[in-house]
Amino acid sequence: MNPLYIKISRRLIPFLMLLYLVAFLDRVNISFAKLTMNHDLKIGDDLFGLAAGIFFLGYFLFEVPSNLALLKLGARRWIMILMIIWGVVSIATAFVPGPALYLVLRFLLGSAEAGFYPGVILYLTFWLPPAVRSSVMAWFVTAIPLSNLIGAPVSNAIMLHVHGAGLHGWQWLFILEGSPAILLGLAVYFLLQDRPEEVSWLSAAEKQALENELKAAALPDREYPSLLKTMAAQISVLYWSLAYFFLMLGLYGLGFWIPTVLKLHGVRPENLGWATALPYLAAIFAMILWSRSSDRKRERRFHLSCAYLTAAAGFLLTAFAPCAPIAIAGFALGAIGVLSAMPVFWSASTVSLAGPLVGANIAIINSIGNLGGFIGPTLMGWLHKVTNSFMAGLTSVSVFLVLGALTVFLLAKPPIAGTSAS
Repeated sequence: MNPLYIKISRRLIPFLMLLYLVAFLDRVNISFAKLTMNHDLKIGDDLFGLAAGIFFLGYFLFEVPSNLALLKLGARRWIMILMIIWGVVSIATAFVPGPALYLVLRFLLGSAEAGFYPGVILYLTFWLPPAVRSSVMAWFVTAIPLSNLIGAPVSNAIMLHVHGAGLHGWQWLFILEGSPAILLGLAVYFLLQDRPEEVSWLSAAEKQALENELKAAALPDREYPSLLKTMAAQISVLYWSLAYFFLMLGLYGLGFWIPTVLKLHGVRPENLGWATALPYLAAIFAMILWSRSSDRKRERRFHLSCAYLTAAAGFLLTAFAPCAPIAIAGFALGAIGVLSAMPVFWSASTVSLAGPLVGANIAIINSIGNLGGFIGPTLMGWLHKVTNSFMAGLTSVSVFLVLGALTVFLLAKPPIAGTSAS
């Protein structure tokens, strides 16, 4: 990689990873809180699935406006505001008296987090050309497995050992894991710059070289009179959204249900945190190697399809797993496939949809696609209630991922995926 892009990545990505780690942890820590919270609040698996999924309705409604707000206010101001809001909402979840307010706060959490991930994807297009984004995005997206690798044992330890002040372990879980979002949100204003031209750690020559590279990689601008007409004109946005929808079904099939499934397979409470973390440890190495392969070969179609199919195989293996080790192996394949697909997906889609409305396009894909985060947990919870087993839910996620593989195979074809810019 060009030394300039290495320099930029080293300055931006570690901090952005830390922010996303906190965001994802606040999103999925209910998977551990569930183990005792559901009994205290009288919540069944079907209602838990709805609560896990309703987060993404807020995501869907506020994602496009949030990305447009980022363009208007700048990344550091807007990300600071979002992080403080979602930190407050996460802490407030510790004090819910029952299911109704719990659902409301999950919706608000999704509304607040809606702008962060697509905002970072858009933000990186200001700093890096398409040819290196897949590899760099892979490092950023490692925040997801890291949040589980670190968060699962920590969350489990809080649940088991932190009590006092009249609060249960699950309440301390929301308080202790929501507070860093507020502190880091305040830090964003001082540590993050909006554009390359604003920083002092790039020389004038480096800024000019970066500007020239970004201009050379850009597709010709296309102008449309309104966002709705843009959506109609760019049917590919909707296809990318469908592909991302299937991917998010897999991601949150992992994030919200691993502890529960492994507990049913006999994993003891004191080992549950580490057992949950193992699939994500495997995914960290796989996703970095897979994205580097995609960048090196300048190919997206095969890499995306194989990642989806790997995830599908993992969920199917878990659905029929006879014991905990096989279930963990299945979840590991699922995590490897889903997380390896994410950086390649965004590299391919942002190139194919480049233009003056790329920010809106990213937000549209992410908002529609993340409805998979609503459907997946809700479907899993409902199917478990009906069948008293997770087999049907896990198999359904596997089928959806196969459909996702077919979608990206038909969509991410040359020259979109094979262009030298990607």
